[in-house]
Amino acid sequence: MALSELTFRNLQSEDEVVAAYPIEAAGYPEDEAASLESMLYRFRNAPHLFLGAFDPSGSIVAYIMSTQADSSFVTHDSMSKHDPKGSTACIHSVCVSPQWQRRGVASKLLALYPDSVRSYNSGFSNTSGPAKITRLAMLARESLVPFYQHAEYKCLGQSSVVHGTERWYDCIYDL
Repeated sequence: MALSELTFRNLQSEDEVVAAYPIEAAGYPEDEAASLESMLYRFRNAPHLFLGAFDPSGSIVAYIMSTQADSSFVTHDSMSKHDPKGSTACIHSVCVSPQWQRRGVASKLLALYPDSVRSYNSGFSNTSGPAKITRLAMLARESLVPFYQHAEYKCLGQSSVVHGTERWYDCIYDL
């Protein structure tokens, strides 16, 4: 199956989040993977920040999930909370099912994600309520920094966040 056969859209239900959980569990070491409960919390609070790739049968094969924070970078605190008044979308996962890896799916999601967030931003005024998102931020493993830089994210150096056993780097994309 080719990349062109996939449909890219926001996740629409908790059932789709539940279907994405095995991808998360397969994509990260146990000490780094989000729990199903954490994924559902994030979706319930920030469904506008869940972008998925779906095969022709409607099965999810990849996704990006984020929440909003009032910090400029991903912090340990932002990994477990959502602040609708925060102007930074903290990307917690860019995850592709094993059978779709190295086929351009993650690159396509990363290319579409800024426009998805811009579309969300265009839907409201900034006078009250949720904040417009002005920055995408993520933690990246050192080995993936060049991949994210190719997707136009800027690496700002090693992060102060400790998550699992890997060393992480702060990457941002200003909208």
